[in-house]
Amino acid sequence: MRYVEVHIYEEYEALLKEHERKWVLITGFPGFGYVGTIATRYLANKMKSVKIGDIITKYMPDFVAIEEYGVMTPYEIFLARDKDLIIIVNNALPSTPERVPYSLALAEWFKKINGSRAIFAGGLNIKLKEGDEEFRWVCNMDCEWSFKEPTLGRGNYIVGPLATLYTIFTIKKIPTLLILPYTEPGKYDPSAAAVFIRKLNEVLNTDIPVGDLIEYSKLVAYAEALMEEASKKVREDKGPKLYM
Repeated sequence: MRYVEVHIYEEYEALLKEHERKWVLITGFPGFGYVGTIATRYLANKMKSVKIGDIITKYMPDFVAIEEYGVMTPYEIFLARDKDLIIIVNNALPSTPERVPYSLALAEWFKKINGSRAIFAGGLNIKLKEGDEEFRWVCNMDCEWSFKEPTLGRGNYIVGPLATLYTIFTIKKIPTLLILPYTEPGKYDPSAAAVFIRKLNEVLNTDIPVGDLIEYSKLVAYAEALMEEASKKVREDKGPKLYM
């Protein structure tokens, strides 16, 4: 069963369908360095965006948290209206069986609202670093964005849900830029997220400061702790009960 719903709050549905808009979608996942989630949550906050919906999946992690804007859910949709930006904040990884349905639902919805281009944030293992560059990048089709820094080299793999999403966006012919700052895979890395934000400023002509990223990454760490606690509780509830 393919059950993934991109749910937009009713008051924003008409706005997203305005034909003169050329929406740019920005997203990432809590992968290497947690770069995608740190960067997108920070971006949504700094751009004073509003939450306009959620992505609902069949096996969605069962956790929420209370934030200033309301309820934080696993997969959130924000809108920075004055910049024509849609920011998807993934506070959790879609389960493996849901990654293709998730990617298909997001790509099809984005095309339905006349989305133009996308930018994805991810982390690249620092062991692959060859020079003094801070990141690598790759652009499918003709996304019209580029950098002087080297692109992702041949033989280097992108893995996980980011790879699935990039594949589906390519198949659906959505021009997409992938920015991959170098990072330590097992650590929260706000400095890598700052690299992504600085590169984003270059291509979108924005001026988002990065000075608060260290403090902001603590919120991301807190969100992951909540998710892990919830997942642990589910595992315990499903496990055998021992009585003494």
